[in-house]
Amino acid sequence: MVRDYILFDGFTIIILMNILLIAITKTLNNSKFKYFLQIYLNNSFLKFNSNESSYLSNFNVLLNINFIVSTSVFVTILLSYLSINKISFDASIFLKILILLVLFICIKYLFEMLIGWAFDISKFVNLFNSQKTSFNKFIGIIIVLLNSLAIYTFPNSLIFLEISIFIIASLYLIGVYKVIRLNDKLILSNMFYFILYLCTLEIVPFLFFINELI
Repeated sequence: MVRDYILFDGFTIIILMNILLIAITKTLNNSKFKYFLQIYLNNSFLKFNSNESSYLSNFNVLLNINFIVSTSVFVTILLSYLSINKISFDASIFLKILILLVLFICIKYLFEMLIGWAFDISKFVNLFNSQKTSFNKFIGIIIVLLNSLAIYTFPNSLIFLEISIFIIASLYLIGVYKVIRLNDKLILSNMFYFILYLCTLEIVPFLFFINELI
């Protein structure tokens, strides 16, 4: 029992850090944050945020960090359950996943910039990526909630983990769909490049990332 408490302390510290990041973001950008929470209900935030050029604003940085950390926690939970049928915190596994995810995002971003430059579609790539990552930021907040429930309310529940995966995948696909619908005219005029972008920078990288984890 003592060992279980020690293992869960790692998860608790990280989840509290996630909550703190979200709270700071809301405090510093209260009106924008409330607007952001409606992202799945209307496209107003996407249109507004697309006009912002700073990827280094505190709003974007804090929520991106939250997304990366919360996703790493979720993958750690999932892998620990699949390997030993029990949720446990392993700092080395968590750090490995965190580093791999950061490298994945950085490399993917560089490839996006390279393809945008090579095919002269930088504006299209930047717009699509900016809007898509807005949904990722929202998903990152949802993952914090799912992590908390998986650890403290439904511990060692495969059914809840499967439901969590379904929720995350559904939110991601809905987000991509909404971005495509919002930019349908621009995509139709660049259909070849969009298919190239989708295959090389959305599908293949995720298959590679999943393969590395397995």
